[in-house]
Amino acid sequence: MKRFLFILLLSLVVVSAACIGSEEGTQTVPSSSSLPSSSSENTVSSQQPTSSTQTSNRWNMSPIWNASTAGIPFMDLSPDGSLAAAIDWEGHKLYLVKPNGSSVSYDLQENDAVQPVVSGVVVLDGEAYVAGHYESFVGLRIYSWAGLVSEKKHAWSGSVSEELVRSPSGNHVCYHVDCKVFCDGKKIAGDYSIMSVSDSGLVVISASDHSIILREGQELFGLNSGKVLAYDDRVLASEDGKLRIYSSNGELQAEKEGYTFDQTILLKWTLIPTGRYLLWHEPLEDTHVLTWNLTEIGTLPGFPYFANDNYVVTAKDGVIHCYSLDDFHEVFHVKVPGDSLGYIKLSNDGKVMLVSGEYGNYWLYRAG
Repeated sequence: MKRFLFILLLSLVVVSAACIGSEEGTQTVPSSSSLPSSSSENTVSSQQPTSSTQTSNRWNMSPIWNASTAGIPFMDLSPDGSLAAAIDWEGHKLYLVKPNGSSVSYDLQENDAVQPVVSGVVVLDGEAYVAGHYESFVGLRIYSWAGLVSEKKHAWSGSVSEELVRSPSGNHVCYHVDCKVFCDGKKIAGDYSIMSVSDSGLVVISASDHSIILREGQELFGLNSGKVLAYDDRVLASEDGKLRIYSSNGELQAEKEGYTFDQTILLKWTLIPTGRYLLWHEPLEDTHVLTWNLTEIGTLPGFPYFANDNYVVTAKDGVIHCYSLDDFHEVFHVKVPGDSLGYIKLSNDGKVMLVSGEYGNYWLYRAG
């Protein structure tokens, strides 16, 4: 509940609620103007790359679609980049967009007499799942390219729908509605906020400063912190001034002083885990790259807006940068569209990018 109200207050909208290892060698990760050479020593070149591999792995991103909207910028992009979904919060409209720039839109109000209050959208298997408080029920409306497909009703009018969260691959989806947490269609907990869902099925839920880690509805362990994330079978926590990494059975695997993480405006995490690296943002500074044994290997410019197992997207001084997580060369950069930057989603291959402003407006980019 607190997380949802926080987003609404940031967007100047108020909604009433019905329920209360071993050390590794150090390298410097490049800024936007310096890239690692191909030498075995992993040194840094101060010049632009000349290797054919890095040159061929760069591309230009061009905007192919945009929409002017207002309100909370709920959006999602399928991992393969085949479908983007974006919500016009104040206009209660859903946009679906393909990577060729074609789009359709649907009025989420449908035949209701009252406007819905949308609380999230995810893309799964070519369909958009929109969580919200509709006229006669609280739950999900599901849309394909052809229109409304089905509805999942979880409570009657007067209840509240909150978070809607999918794992990175989309094989697990959880949402918070009517003071209950549902994952993959089953109720797993009571009134908690959903903090994270991993591809292995780990779910982190939180209330106040306590988090519970579950799998298939079974509690695995708890932590006295409200700042906890799951990635595959590992759990990352910001506790007692330290970054800690736990196994799925609660065993501490690594910890390091500092590197604490939190959420910023629009509830973006200041730590993003990936298969090989952790991307951690130092307040008012840049993005630090750490290995999973918590060895820092360098920095990237700006704030980490998104990362998958192949790429990380940061932004600084009005420019969006995308870097390869293979060798940290810059894949592309574009100027931030609009007056502000809210969310970024990138396809697994780095060729499709969805961008929002802080208070609405969307742009879809494709590599040309």
